[in-house]
Amino acid sequence: MNKKLFINEISSDLFKVKIVDKSETFHLVTLSDNYLNKLTENKISKKKLIELSFKFLLEKEENTSILSEFDLQVISQYFPDYLDNVKSWCLSN
Repeated sequence: MNKKLFINEISSDLFKVKIVDKSETFHLVTLSDNYLNKLTENKISKKKLIELSFKFLLEKEENTSILSEFDLQVISQYFPDYLDNVKSWCLSN
Protein backbone atom coordinates (compact mmCIF):
# COMPACT_ATOMS: atom_id res chain seq x y z
CA MET A 1 0.00 0.00 0.00
CA ASN A 2 1.52 3.33 -1.08
CA LYS A 3 -0.98 5.18 1.05
CA LYS A 4 0.40 6.74 4.20
CA LEU A 5 -1.58 7.26 7.39
CA PHE A 6 -0.86 9.83 10.09
CA ILE A 7 -2.98 9.77 13.24
CA ASN A 8 -2.97 12.55 15.83
CA GLU A 9 -4.90 12.43 19.06
CA ILE A 10 -6.68 15.75 19.55
CA SER A 11 -8.46 14.68 22.72
CA SER A 12 -9.20 11.34 24.38
CA ASP A 13 -12.18 10.78 22.04
CA LEU A 14 -11.15 12.75 18.93
CA PHE A 15 -8.49 11.94 16.36
CA LYS A 16 -7.31 13.64 13.22
CA VAL A 17 -6.28 11.28 10.44
CA LYS A 18 -4.27 12.41 7.45
CA ILE A 19 -4.08 10.14 4.42
CA VAL A 20 -1.47 10.75 1.77
CA ASP A 21 -2.22 9.06 -1.53
CA LYS A 22 -2.76 10.55 -4.99
CA SER A 23 -4.37 13.35 -3.04
CA GLU A 24 -4.10 14.27 0.62
CA THR A 25 -7.21 14.06 2.82
CA PHE A 26 -7.98 14.83 6.45
CA HIS A 27 -10.57 13.11 8.62
CA LEU A 28 -11.86 13.81 12.12
CA VAL A 29 -12.83 10.60 13.88
CA THR A 30 -14.61 10.18 17.19
CA LEU A 31 -14.07 7.05 19.25
CA SER A 32 -15.51 6.76 22.76
CA ASP A 33 -14.08 4.61 25.52
CA ASN A 34 -17.39 2.72 25.67
CA TYR A 35 -17.33 1.82 21.99
CA LEU A 36 -13.66 0.80 22.15
CA ASN A 37 -14.39 -1.50 25.08
CA LYS A 38 -17.51 -2.92 23.46
CA LEU A 39 -15.71 -3.60 20.20
CA THR A 40 -12.29 -4.72 21.39
CA GLU A 41 -12.59 -5.43 25.12
CA ASN A 42 -9.64 -3.02 25.33
CA LYS A 43 -7.33 -5.52 23.63
CA ILE A 44 -6.02 -2.82 21.32
CA SER A 45 -5.55 0.92 21.77
CA LYS A 46 -7.76 3.58 20.27
CA LYS A 47 -4.99 4.69 17.96
CA LYS A 48 -4.39 1.12 16.76
CA LEU A 49 -8.12 0.57 16.15
CA ILE A 50 -8.31 3.77 14.12
CA GLU A 51 -5.23 2.79 12.13
CA LEU A 52 -6.62 -0.67 11.34
CA SER A 53 -10.05 0.80 10.59
CA PHE A 54 -8.60 3.22 8.05
CA LYS A 55 -6.57 0.47 6.41
CA PHE A 56 -9.81 -1.50 6.20
CA LEU A 57 -11.61 1.49 4.63
CA LEU A 58 -8.80 2.10 2.15
CA GLU A 59 -9.14 -1.47 0.90
CA LYS A 60 -12.79 -0.69 0.13
CA GLU A 61 -12.63 2.86 -1.24
CA GLU A 62 -10.40 5.78 -2.14
CA ASN A 63 -9.36 8.18 0.60
CA THR A 64 -11.38 10.93 -1.12
CA SER A 65 -14.54 8.83 -0.59
CA ILE A 66 -14.07 8.47 3.16
CA LEU A 67 -16.20 10.83 5.21
CA SER A 68 -14.30 13.86 6.46
CA GLU A 69 -15.87 13.65 9.91
CA PHE A 70 -17.49 10.62 11.53
CA ASP A 71 -17.83 8.43 14.58
CA LEU A 72 -16.06 5.10 14.20
CA GLN A 73 -19.37 3.32 14.87
CA VAL A 74 -20.72 4.27 11.45
CA ILE A 75 -18.23 2.07 9.58
CA SER A 76 -20.26 -1.05 10.35
CA GLN A 77 -23.36 0.60 8.85
CA TYR A 78 -21.58 0.93 5.50
CA PHE A 79 -19.51 -2.26 5.72
CA PRO A 80 -21.14 -5.09 7.70
CA ASP A 81 -17.92 -7.15 7.62
CA TYR A 82 -16.12 -4.48 9.65
CA LEU A 83 -17.07 -5.99 13.02
CA ASP A 84 -15.71 -9.41 12.03
CA ASN A 85 -12.47 -7.75 10.99
CA VAL A 86 -12.17 -5.99 14.34
CA LYS A 87 -12.62 -9.31 16.15
CA SER A 88 -9.81 -10.88 14.13
CA TRP A 89 -7.54 -7.86 14.77
CA CYS A 90 -8.11 -8.29 18.50
CA LEU A 91 -7.30 -11.99 18.33
CA SER A 92 -4.09 -11.42 16.42
CA ASN A 93 -2.81 -8.83 18.92
